[in-house]
Amino acid sequence: MAFCIKEKHFIDTGFTAVENRFFLNFMPDAPNRCTQTYLLGLTLSNSDGDDNCIETIANKLNISAEEVMDAFRYWEELGLVTVLDSVPPQVLYHGADSNSTLKKIKPSKYAKFSKQIQSVIEGRMLTVNEYNEYYTFLEETTFSPDALVYVAKYCAEMKGNNIGYQYILTVARNQLAKGATTLATVTENLSSQQKYDDDLKLVFKAMQSNRGIDYSDRANYEKWTKDFGFAPETIIAVAKSCKTGGMGRLDAKLSEYYKKGALSDKEISDYEEEKNRINDLARTVTKTIGVYYQNLESVTDEYIVPWLRRGFDEETLVAIARYCFKSGIRTLNGVASIIDKLYKNGIVNLAALDGYFAMLADTDAKIQSVLVKCGLDRRTTANDRLLYKTWTESWNMPEELILLAAEMSVGTGSPLAYVNRVLSDWKQRGIVSAEQAKRSKAASASAAATATYVGGTAIERRHYTDEEINSWFSALEEDDK
Repeated sequence: MAFCIKEKHFIDTGFTAVENRFFLNFMPDAPNRCTQTYLLGLTLSNSDGDDNCIETIANKLNISAEEVMDAFRYWEELGLVTVLDSVPPQVLYHGADSNSTLKKIKPSKYAKFSKQIQSVIEGRMLTVNEYNEYYTFLEETTFSPDALVYVAKYCAEMKGNNIGYQYILTVARNQLAKGATTLATVTENLSSQQKYDDDLKLVFKAMQSNRGIDYSDRANYEKWTKDFGFAPETIIAVAKSCKTGGMGRLDAKLSEYYKKGALSDKEISDYEEEKNRINDLARTVTKTIGVYYQNLESVTDEYIVPWLRRGFDEETLVAIARYCFKSGIRTLNGVASIIDKLYKNGIVNLAALDGYFAMLADTDAKIQSVLVKCGLDRRTTANDRLLYKTWTESWNMPEELILLAAEMSVGTGSPLAYVNRVLSDWKQRGIVSAEQAKRSKAASASAAATATYVGGTAIERRHYTDEEINSWFSALEEDDK
């Protein structure tokens, strides 16, 4: 199978040599070896013999078969040939017509650079694609060609002559990010980084790592000391805890400490102690409500830390989690909803929480007295609490009038609705006492207190049923409306 072939229209148009467009538009900017390969392949395309093969071109030009293919890929990018995906490969020539795409970056612009960068990477021949990557980087940035050559030399000395262009451009982009674009500034930066090697050897020893030091290690060390402000001794101390995970884990830890403002050994120790305390609390809260998280970081960041910042202490949060579990709330979002409502009511500690529950218990006792006066034998509901709150807080009706209205409702179809109508009528008429309601028998209130403050501060702890807790959490919903 012939290696180089022509399209039919290429022959039909009568070209027997080389199109003038090739000489005028393409050859001036092409590397010599690419031009030689194109012309020799074009010549071979006229032959159907055994000499029309990739080895012929390689031998005549004294280059490798891979370099031949690199040259044809150069022309393929310009639209002059197509490298067919076959075994062995074939190169299909097209005409150098006006539809061919001219190269956006002229290699001649960087002729000096191309020779210099090839000279510092001695272990292999640079490909057309690699040159194009360098050209594109230089075109799109203010990086000087001399500086890029120095970066390539630096990388080759550090990593060997087989260093890839991706690594070279990564180092160059890092220098660009630091504002170093000239040969002088890049040389100063890269030369100064080598002074970190002795310190990095101690860091590697602390991590029990035996690998060699590379550019990224020096860049990290410069960041930790110059940008973050860590002392070398602190870095080594942290490195001792990174015997697994290597430099990636060490960088993550130091970055975390920097964000949290923990720069000294003591600050880091205090931060880790607080972090462990918060993680233990997160583990206890999630376990209490019956959920499991393999990674507690999201739990601490999204829930525990904001709750602590609001003033809730650990004992209170665990108590709330326990109450939530008893009342059927088994998610962190559910606990967060309860905590939001408690916070709005000014309840952030255990004493306040117990006081709140005691208040709800007393209110429920008073509502029960009303239900008994109405002749109802059932438990208090959320609607009962809503009505009672309206009567006492919105309408400012005294308890004696509420109980009197309840007595009057006995025997009606809907006692509480009847009480609501009566109290509404009394409010409109300005009646605020039993005497004004013209009742001879004074209503007797019998709501008994069930919890008191001891010494004015501490509250006697009480035990509540699951039903009571669930009911009172419902009351939080009512308070929030």
